[in-house]
Amino acid sequence: MITAALLSSAVLIAVVILWFNRSAKVSDMSKGASLVAVPTEDEIAAAHAENHAQDAAMTHEQIMERSRNDLSIKTSAHAGAWKLGKEERWDWDGDKGTLIFTFKDKVVRTRAQLVGSYVYSRRSWLWAWANNTIPEDSKSDSKRVREHMVQRRVAGFDHEELFVDEQEAWDFAALACYLTNAEGAYGGGEGDMRAFFTFHEVEIMPRR
Repeated sequence: MITAALLSSAVLIAVVILWFNRSAKVSDMSKGASLVAVPTEDEIAAAHAENHAQDAAMTHEQIMERSRNDLSIKTSAHAGAWKLGKEERWDWDGDKGTLIFTFKDKVVRTRAQLVGSYVYSRRSWLWAWANNTIPEDSKSDSKRVREHMVQRRVAGFDHEELFVDEQEAWDFAALACYLTNAEGAYGGGEGDMRAFFTFHEVEIMPRR
């Protein structure tokens, strides 16, 4: 009998296979390869369908654990496919809803959502849904987390600001990634603050 945990692992491994199959197409950027998506939103949604079907019967802690595992595998897949985490710089445009990673040989463009921001000196997390300076179109994933947690009556998630450690901030990003079928999550640091994003529709292009 296949347990829920084994089924979850099988689904996530399928996602990894999708990433690496797609990444193989980015083999010769010096010849002007066209942009590549790794993988599509439909593929991600299909790979997670079985997991989400089980969510209603799971506890909050079980969903959080699944979200962490999901993000860990996705992050490893992106790191292998296009070196996520080794970028020279990252740039976010809230008005356009894009997160761009620049490498020596390529540029990776994604559609991105801000989940929240974390200030180390205050150990403070501010949800994107509560930040009036963020365009509405760039914070719908954070609103999805709020809706999910309010429905489950998880205390504190309806507060605009939470006092947590950095690992909990990553947990919030992982949960947003899981609930919205995002292709990954990213934490971009700048001084005393780190901004956490979900990203979708990864496009890899040669750097001109």
